[in-house]
Amino acid sequence: MMAALFCLGMLLTMPPAGAEEQAPPAYRISGVVVDAVTGVPVAHAEVSISVGTDETKTTAGEDGRFVFQGLEAAKYPLFATAQGYVREGHNEHGGFQTAVAVGSAIDSEHVIFRLHRQVIITGRVTDEHGETVRQAQVMLFGTESTSGRHARFVQAQMQTDDLGEYRFARLQPGKYYVAVEARPWYAQTGFSYLPEQDRHSFRSTNRGPSPDPSLDVVYPITFYPGVTDEQAAGELNLTAGEKVEANVPLQAVPAVHVRLANLPVGEIAIQIGANEKLFGTLDMALGVASAQISPGEYEVAGLPPGDVKLVVDQGGSQGSSSRAIRTNVSEGETLDGAGTGATANVSGRVIFPAGDANPARGQVSLVGEDTQGASAMLEKDGRFSFAAVLEGAYKVSVNLPVSDEYVGGVYATGAKASGRDITISGAGNVQLNITMGRGVGQVTGVAKVDGKPTADVMVLLVPETGQNLEEDYRLDQSDSDGTFALGGILPGRYSLVAIEDGWDLEWTNGTVLKPYLAKGQTLQISANDQKKVVVEVQHKM
Repeated sequence: MMAALFCLGMLLTMPPAGAEEQAPPAYRISGVVVDAVTGVPVAHAEVSISVGTDETKTTAGEDGRFVFQGLEAAKYPLFATAQGYVREGHNEHGGFQTAVAVGSAIDSEHVIFRLHRQVIITGRVTDEHGETVRQAQVMLFGTESTSGRHARFVQAQMQTDDLGEYRFARLQPGKYYVAVEARPWYAQTGFSYLPEQDRHSFRSTNRGPSPDPSLDVVYPITFYPGVTDEQAAGELNLTAGEKVEANVPLQAVPAVHVRLANLPVGEIAIQIGANEKLFGTLDMALGVASAQISPGEYEVAGLPPGDVKLVVDQGGSQGSSSRAIRTNVSEGETLDGAGTGATANVSGRVIFPAGDANPARGQVSLVGEDTQGASAMLEKDGRFSFAAVLEGAYKVSVNLPVSDEYVGGVYATGAKASGRDITISGAGNVQLNITMGRGVGQVTGVAKVDGKPTADVMVLLVPETGQNLEEDYRLDQSDSDGTFALGGILPGRYSLVAIEDGWDLEWTNGTVLKPYLAKGQTLQISANDQKKVVVEVQHKM
C-alpha cells in the first residue's frame, strides 16, 4: 500500500510528458561606443564585462555597436578601449564607474559608452652637458578628481631608458606636471666631518676609493621645463588626442653636508634618511649617506640644497620612534637631532571588545605630521608605554596581525583627545585608554531625481563628529539603475548627500560642502548596521 501511494505521489509531481524544465530568463547588455568629444562611433572597440572573477570580451562593429547576451540578472562593470584611446570604465571617475544593471523591467540595451582619446607625454632627460641620463626616476603628477581636494598626486612613474627617454601613454585629458629624481653617474659621496681613521674604515667597508671632493655632487629634484622650484613647474594642459614632448635638463650642484647632534647613545639603533615633499602629497626619498662622527653626533652627506626633511629613526628593546626635522639645509650646518619642543611620557592600555580571546598582541602607533611618530608593543594585559614623545598632534592606531577590530575611541589624561587623534602640549605624563570596536555598517540605496532612479551620481557619506573626514568618508557612484552601496562604515553619526556632476568639487573644504549637507540625510550607524535609503540628488552649485 505504501509503495502504491509513493508511486502515485511521484506521478502527481512529475511534469507532463514532453514538458521541459523552464530555463532562467537571459538578459542582454547592448549599446554603442562613441568618441567622448565628437560623439562619433568608435569602430572595433574592445568591450568587456566582469562576471565574478572572469572577464568576457567582445569587439564592437564598424558602427561602434556591441552586445553581450545570455546574462543573469545582476550588475556588470563595463570597460572599453580602442586603438588611440584609453582603457576606462563606463562613465569612470577615478576609481569609480557606473555598472550596468540587468534584470526584469530594467533597460540595459541602450548603453552609450563615451571613450576618451589618449594623451601621450614623452620626453628626454639630459645632464648639464646635454648627455642622456639613464635610469632617472620620472614622476607624472595630475589631479585626482575623487580625492575631494584640488591637490596634485602621482599618476604614474617610470625610469628613463638607455636613451634617457620616457613615455607616458593612455592618459586621460587633463593637467599634468613632470618631476625627475636622479643621481649623477660619476658622483662620489664623501664625508667632511668624519675622523680620518673612520673615513679609511668606511672606504674599506664599502670597497671604494677615496672620494674626489669635486665629484661630491647631486641633482636636485627637477621639474619640467628644468626648474627646481615646484612653484615654477610647467603645466601640461592636454586635450583629448594630444601628444607633447616635455624634456627635462638636469644640473649638478655641490652636495650639502650637515651634522645632527644630541642623538641617543648606547644600545639604540639609529638610522637617518631624508626626503623632499613634492606638491604637498609625495615624500620623495633622497639618496643620502650617514655616519657617526662621535657619540650622539652624525654626519649626513649627499643632500641637495634647499628644503628637505631629515627623518631620524631609532629603535631599542622597548619600541621605536621616528622624528622629522624639516629644514632648509646649508653646508656645514649643525642641527639638533633631539628635535624641538618638549617631550612627554606616554603610556596606557588597549581595551578590547568583550569575548576577545587574544587581547595581548600587535602594537600601538602614534603617527604625527612629517612622519614623526612612535610605536610600542602591547604587553600581555594590553598595556603599553612609549619613550619620550615630542609634543604635537598624533593619530592613534593599533596594528593587529589578524583582526576585524578598529580604534573606536581614545580617552586621554594629560593630552587632548578627539576621535582617534590626540594632541600633546608640553612635557609631563600622558595616559591613554584606547577602546577597540568590532563590526562595521553598510548603507545601500537609490539616488533619485524627481522620484526617478538616476545613474552616474556621486554619493558621499561624511562623518558629522568625532571622526576624520579624509579617513572615514565613504564614496560611490550610482549604477545604471540608480543604486549604490557604501560599506565598511565605522559606527557614528553621518550625513549622506548625492550630487550630480560633483566629482570635481573640493568637498573636503567645509565651506564648499556645507550647502549640500543642509539638504542631506542624517544617519546614525551602529555596529553591523545595514540601512537602505533613498537619497534625493542635488544639482551642483
